[in-house]
Amino acid sequence: MERITAVPCIATHRRVTLKAGATLLQAMTDAAGGAGAWFDLTDMPVETLTFVRPARAPDDRHVAWYSAETVLTDAIVLQAGAHLGRRDGAAFAHVHGLWSEKFGPHHAGHLLAEATVLSVDHVVDVWVLDGALLESAPDAETGFTLFRPISTGPVVSPNAVLATIRPNILIDEGLARCSEASGLPIKAFKGLGSLIGTRLNRQPALVDHATEVLLTGDKGQGVIAVGFDGPAVTGDLAPGSNRVCVTFEVLLLSQPT
Repeated sequence: MERITAVPCIATHRRVTLKAGATLLQAMTDAAGGAGAWFDLTDMPVETLTFVRPARAPDDRHVAWYSAETVLTDAIVLQAGAHLGRRDGAAFAHVHGLWSEKFGPHHAGHLLAEATVLSVDHVVDVWVLDGALLESAPDAETGFTLFRPISTGPVVSPNAVLATIRPNILIDEGLARCSEASGLPIKAFKGLGSLIGTRLNRQPALVDHATEVLLTGDKGQGVIAVGFDGPAVTGDLAPGSNRVCVTFEVLLLSQPT
């Protein structure tokens, strides 16, 4: 089985308004016009926010699972990233990041876009994709239903590549291989996924065997990560020390953001 799948595409940057009163999933779908996309979500007020964290697996078929849902009210998404794709023929989003209730502690993990509602109109950055899309399908290796990049049509002059990295690949090596496969001068990485623990430069490691991670910055080194227990950590990944747990999904851009 191929450990890395990379599909060339055209990514068009836009500033769009996500509408108050809509779920985050519907607001992103409307803003992207039904296309696949990556969203940067920063300082975004929400009426309700529903999320889960990684948790121990309830069976022997999965390396990890999800915690019970936590619902916050009058909250703010401090920093998150979202892949918008398709599942069972309908729009579906994979969102990781950092958030809090007003004056409350910070939380991190996997945000449920279909169960999170915006409280005000909010302007965000989006990269709308032409020629590629993340589509969910059952994955025999992990036992999960995972996003995978598919081609949606010919691309004459790609400026980006949409890719997934499979379990046990070192994340820095995986990103380098995605860059090589693209044949483009990659300037920025937008992505999220899970790692087997998270080891950071000059900081204590998260040792849980599954951590939820968002890439931050453009170089693919900075992360927000959270494990089974305890607070989120932020910092730069220690080189050669972090392997993909279940999957990692990344949009590689040949233009700086």
